Amino acid sequence: MSCSAGATPSGCSRGGAVPVILARIDDRLIHGQVTVAWGGWLEPDRMVLVNDEVATTEWRRELYAEADSLGAAVSVMTKAEFLEAASAGRWASQRVIVIVETPADMRDLIEGGFRPETVNVGGMHFSPGKREILSYVYVDDVDVEAMQKIIEEGVELTAQDVPQSQPVDMARMLSDASSTD
Repeated sequence: MSCSAGATPSGCSRGGAVPVILARIDDRLIHGQVTVAWGGWLEPDRMVLVNDEVATTEWRRELYAEADSLGAAVSVMTKAEFLEAASAGRWASQRVIVIVETPADMRDLIEGGFRPETVNVGGMHFSPGKREILSYVYVDDVDVEAMQKIIEEGVELTAQDVPQSQPVDMARMLSDASSTD
């Protein structure tokens, strides 16, 4: 199945070798909403979890690599490993979902050459110091700065928890969030 086949809310990566059907920021990484809702809708061949801490902690890496992904292969990689694999075209014939934990992780990938057309913000849950901008998106100044950098790089940034909900333009939400401190 090619990148252009089927619904692709994130579009395919442009100029890159990875046919990304969803590039997502989600602090729970691979979980039911990703596998059942997004995976069931997009039917990926592979889910790539990119997180330096998970990829370098053996038990966490194994846990996620063995996650029930409804038939999609799962890769767990550091940011450096992902960028190397992507530039080499490792998954060129696959439909790929890329998942990171934080906006800073996605910003780092984009600055490293990963070029999704759209980045989807899924769950970013409350923790001390974060403020609500959507019921499923809480941010602090570090998150806002990283998200603004993603937008400045020409990547569309939307929030959408599940495929059935309407995407929300994060550029507008961030301008409101920046002025609430």
